[in-house]
Parts: sequence; structure tokens; C-alpha cells
Amino acid sequence: MPTVNSVTVSEANGLTFLNINNEKASAKVSLFGGHILSFIPKGDNKERLWVSPHAYLNGERPIRGGIPICWPWFGDDHGREKGTLPSHGYLRTQMWKLAHSEDTVDGTKIELQPSFTRAEGFEFDCKVTLIIEVGNELSLSLITENTGVVPFDYNCALHTYFHVDHIENTRLKGIDGDYKDKVDDFKVKATPVPYVIDSETDRIHLNPIAHATIEVNDQDVTRVDSVGNDSLVVWNPWQGAASISDMDAFGYKHMLCVESAITQGKTLSPGEQHMLTQRVIPQ
Repeated sequence: MPTVNSVTVSEANGLTFLNINNEKASAKVSLFGGHILSFIPKGDNKERLWVSPHAYLNGERPIRGGIPICWPWFGDDHGREKGTLPSHGYLRTQMWKLAHSEDTVDGTKIELQPSFTRAEGFEFDCKVTLIIEVGNELSLSLITENTGVVPFDYNCALHTYFHVDHIENTRLKGIDGDYKDKVDDFKVKATPVPYVIDSETDRIHLNPIAHATIEVNDQDVTRVDSVGNDSLVVWNPWQGAASISDMDAFGYKHMLCVESAITQGKTLSPGEQHMLTQRVIPQ
């Protein structure tokens, strides 16, 4: 696994990690799941991502926190009975490989590829690549290419868990339009103003929001840019966290998921590719 100077490799509990450290930021990536676990800009040295202290970091389960990769479906939207196929697809529970790494003027760039893309529930020929760029900002691009001879449909998401000092002092800006409320039987509702989180929240905002910001105490600001999405998902389990086995009962106070997603279906013709990008930009 050849790497550039800014990338070192470590192992723990049977998993392999890529540790990125350059002049602009540090980051940590698990090859199990192609999963980013940490992003700390050197400017303020604040961790921008949240990982549960009870997360499974041994390959037994998907990792709770960081940035899970949801593909080729989002949630249980796979057309089968709930529970018959893994939630959010199967890329987040397989080993990925490092295909390329390079140091650039903007920081560090790596390319990862999963072990396989064809499995029960998605039996089409395609290639998936995850490009991660670590610098003053964190950029992820999930590229899906149809390498077969028939079209296929899929959904996906960059399911980012952001660290916040306290959810009750957090608000979102830049999000508008209608959303599906998964907590209330998928009813379609208007985005609240101001956008605060004060109860269990699981919303699929049904438009391609390009710029959103997370503000804590009106000072600590993280901008979330999305390209190639048709939705933006906002999730916090609130007190329901107590029923999640790999999450602390009070963990909801320090995290907020803002996810760049395709939830309304994307069709790729043979030879066509699509890129879903999320940029995490400290302000």
C-alpha cells in the first residue's frame, strides 16, 4: 500500500487506518467502510466530526459517527421488506483499498475503492470511487460509473456526523423548501425558521441545497456544500439515542447529521457516471 509523505498507515483491532497529516489539517480514515473518522483543521484545531465513544471499531458493525458511505440505497429504500437487506446498503461494511494518494498544493488527496459493488439487492456492473481531499477544507466525492450494458437506478448519501458543543445552542441556516418528516409518517412539511433542533429529528429536505451552515453559539460555524445531490438529510435521535446500542444516551447533545444525498433516485445509462460531493468548510 504505497502512500505519500502526508499519509501513514496504522492498525488496531484488525482494522487498517490511514492517518493524514499535512500543513493544513489532519484526518483519519478507516479502510473498513471507506470511512472518515476525523477532520481537524490546523487553523483552529477543532474536531469537525463526531464519533460515538461506543462505536464498533473492530469490523463487527458499521461505525457510528464520522462519515459513513450509504450506497446503493438510502435507509431501507431497497424495494424489499425492511430488515431483509442491510440499512444504507453494503459499502459501509466492507473493506476498501487505497487506489491512489498524492500531496497537492491544497493538501492531501486519496482515492479509495470498495472490494465489490455487486451484491444482493443491486446486481448491476458498476465502479465506485471515493475521492477524499484534506486541506483547509474536507472534500469527499463519491463517483458511481455504470460499466454494464443496461441502465440502473440507485440512491446514496454522505452521512456526515458533525460535532457540536451542544445541540441546544445549534442552528442551521441556508436550508429551505419542503421536507419529508420520517418521525411523523413521512408527512411533507415546510422547513422551520429559525432552524433549531429541540426534539427527535429525521428529515429529508427535497431539493438540491447547495450551501448550508451549522452555527453553534453564533460563533463556531461550519459550512456544508453539496454538489450532485437531490436532497439534504438532517438527523438527530434526541433522547432516542438511549435505545441505540453503540451510542451514549446523551451523545445526541454533541452531534448533528447533515447529509448530502440522493434519495429520489438517480438513473445511470451504460457508460455514464455521477459524482456526489460534500465539502466541509470551517468558517
